[in-house]
Amino acid sequence: MKMNWKRWTAAALVSGLAAAGLPAAGGAEEEEAVRQAAAPAGQFPIVQEPMTIKAFLAPWGNTDDYQDNEFIRYLEEKTNIRLEVDIARRGPDAEQKKGILLAGGDYPEVFIDGLFSKAEQQFYGGRGVFIPLNDLIAEYGVNTRKLFAEYPLVKANMTMPDGSIYSLPDVNDCFHCSYNRKMWIYQPWLDKLGLEMPRTTEDFRNVLIAFRDGDPNGNGLADEIPLSGSIKNRRAGVDGFIMNAFVYTHGNIGETQLGRMFIEDGRVQAAFNQPAWKDGLAYMNDLFREKLLSADAFVQDPAQYKQLGENPDIVLLGAGTAGHQGLFTNFYGESGRWLEYKAVPPLEGPGGERIAPYDPVYGDVSWTITDRAANPEAAFRLGDAFYEDDLMLHAVTGRQGIEWDWAEPGEIGINGLQAIWKILENQGETPDNITWDQAGPQNRSSAFRLGQMSGGLESLEVILFDESKVKMEPYRVNLDMIVPPLTYGEDTAVEVVELENSLRDYVNEMIARFTVGDVDIEDDWDDYLAELERIGLPRYIELMQEAYDNR
Repeated sequence: MKMNWKRWTAAALVSGLAAAGLPAAGGAEEEEAVRQAAAPAGQFPIVQEPMTIKAFLAPWGNTDDYQDNEFIRYLEEKTNIRLEVDIARRGPDAEQKKGILLAGGDYPEVFIDGLFSKAEQQFYGGRGVFIPLNDLIAEYGVNTRKLFAEYPLVKANMTMPDGSIYSLPDVNDCFHCSYNRKMWIYQPWLDKLGLEMPRTTEDFRNVLIAFRDGDPNGNGLADEIPLSGSIKNRRAGVDGFIMNAFVYTHGNIGETQLGRMFIEDGRVQAAFNQPAWKDGLAYMNDLFREKLLSADAFVQDPAQYKQLGENPDIVLLGAGTAGHQGLFTNFYGESGRWLEYKAVPPLEGPGGERIAPYDPVYGDVSWTITDRAANPEAAFRLGDAFYEDDLMLHAVTGRQGIEWDWAEPGEIGINGLQAIWKILENQGETPDNITWDQAGPQNRSSAFRLGQMSGGLESLEVILFDESKVKMEPYRVNLDMIVPPLTYGEDTAVEVVELENSLRDYVNEMIARFTVGDVDIEDDWDDYLAELERIGLPRYIELMQEAYDNR
């Protein structure tokens, strides 16, 4: 088995790296001068004299360049702070690089969208690598305090057992995002072949067979790819949708968490060692053997997945898993394909399971300040500034007056009330590197998101809201089955991190291997269960149960 980088990280820190610490860049006199020159909390610029903050960013979006970027220049102009970002795309590469930075001690002043687990926050916070933000929130957190007042569950999730808060959250109270494990199917192919939207796993198999054999793209070639996905993409793993026809699973909840755990009668359970999980793997293997599911679903990166969905001239992809169709097509793109893929309702499996996983709003870790920060106050205030409505819209949507603007009186939002803001007609022509594509902390509340004007340009948000409301919400998982964010004492936090990492890597590996037939579902299932035991699944469940009982 490959070396566990988190164990390596923990060992490096425990050996004295974090305990020894390094002096912050810049002296106390310089820091005090900068503080005295700053505008009051919530006002701009944040500092009088220009300064640079070094950060590590792990984005999942599709912006080409997060450094030579119009938004980051706007941010600098507004705050007098330039972000110098070291970037690794979200996924295994970012996780490995994050671990190397922390283990080697050459980590930045700020981690952005690092998605540290609670165990990691406790571990690094307890050793002084992450600085507590509580006092900074009290003194400077104008927007953070508003967010916490609106979302007390988010504040609770960001608060460690000792009361420390080590990260600013990203809140995206997005109705359709709460149902992020979706399957999208190309409706014109269904129509051409006279097929209904599939309801069961057997229906779905038959639809894929028709896509394979019926030449729905009409070019006379057997080049159709009935089903694909991207395990490296956000909420685009094929198992995250299909397995819920067999056993409830949240899929992989972020790259730093194991996911695929649930609560049943007050007891913590793993989905991936259940007999029904085996049945789901057998179904996926059948799809693969019948050339209905592409092996690329386990290897292609986000750019390759989108290249498949937007194949020039002719459609190749029949169905794809993703939180939204923009992960494999271009929203407002010239091809218009994003409008032609429709969400598939949760499939009913042979045992009658038919579940839509649901994500309550707890907030994601988004802005973590380390002990390398030369000016922690400025670093914090910059993170807090990301919650400002205009900054947030610029980061997500583009430039005011070009890609978006404030709504006029009488313009109606998605929620049927007076709209707050609107996307302008040329939004679909936004050049590259204008936004940060949702990277960084945000407070996109439900009121704010549903306050987007509806009508005019085909509204992406309306489409996603309707698809989720009609097709997913009726099958929402029982909320009692969802594992809430759990906190662990420092004595167990390191162990939890190591177990999460090892189990996640092994489960992801074996999903792919069972699916493509590299190992046999019948002959090798018992060995798979034995390896889960050896890695430490019983101990992991024990620690989770203790944390769940004491929450």
